[in-house]
Amino acid sequence: MLDFTTKKLPENGRAARYSEVLSSYYSSIESEREVIAEIQERDTLDAFSMAFDLGRLSCSVHKCNSPLHRYSMRKSPMQLGHSLQYIVEGNLTIVSDDHCHEVGPGDLVFLRSRKLLEYHTSSCGSKTIGVQLPWALVQSLAYGRNISLDRVFTSKVGIGACVASFIDAIFNSRADLSAADCAALQVGLAEAIVQLGTLATGSLADAARMGLLNDLKSIATAALDDPELSPATVAARAGVSVRTLHRVFQASGETFWSWIRDRRLDRCYAELTAPTHSKRTITEVAFRWGFNELSTFDRNFRKRYGASPRNVRSLAQADPQSA
Repeated sequence: MLDFTTKKLPENGRAARYSEVLSSYYSSIESEREVIAEIQERDTLDAFSMAFDLGRLSCSVHKCNSPLHRYSMRKSPMQLGHSLQYIVEGNLTIVSDDHCHEVGPGDLVFLRSRKLLEYHTSSCGSKTIGVQLPWALVQSLAYGRNISLDRVFTSKVGIGACVASFIDAIFNSRADLSAADCAALQVGLAEAIVQLGTLATGSLADAARMGLLNDLKSIATAALDDPELSPATVAARAGVSVRTLHRVFQASGETFWSWIRDRRLDRCYAELTAPTHSKRTITEVAFRWGFNELSTFDRNFRKRYGASPRNVRSLAQADPQSA
């Protein structure tokens, strides 16, 4: 179905060609909707994608050093299916119209279909393995159980570890699998993923806290360029107290402001490396995303990306032949 790498292409125009290929692939597996994939250009785009069918499941692996992938669906995603994303390499922020997930190596995220989905990565890019599950198949396997979609699970222990090992084994053995093998394996993999998504894998309190954290992050993400963004405004929009907001963020291992700072830095990095924003000065980019002191911006940027904003922009604008 899909076996593509940018290494076979000239360095100029790789992002456009990769976007075209991914759009064609996702439109083919979700025949009722048209998918537009946008991959951000950078100095030298290095990416590959491979996919195959496992019975009724569509499986794919994607590796890309672009800091931003965006998928826009032009038709309604209702009842078109769900996907499990297994993060193999890199740290990702997966943003949809109503959720925001922070994930890293070893995480599994069970996503429902979305009209808009963005993948933000750091400078090193990411590698993910995805399994697309038809909506009807998920419903038939659920047997009345509550499926908790838009949640992040770990692959370190329990059912999550089993699902990750199952996925790894299938990808490593795919060349030797017959059609009959694939048909048999799809049932076991789909059932394991559905079991992972049931509320039995975590307490109701944990699920509620994760749901609230995702809501808070979604509200904040939509207002990252708002100079008036504050814990109070986000908490008010979510209908909770500021104390609850801080408690939920702290339970996730970070503070509200550290999360905001990193998301704003990611947006700055994306603009500084995008040809479409090359005329904006570094100061304009920093101020646009809420950094009012350039020294603070420069220090935090260097810490997160290992290079200064000026060096990152220069590398992105350099002639690929001289890079």
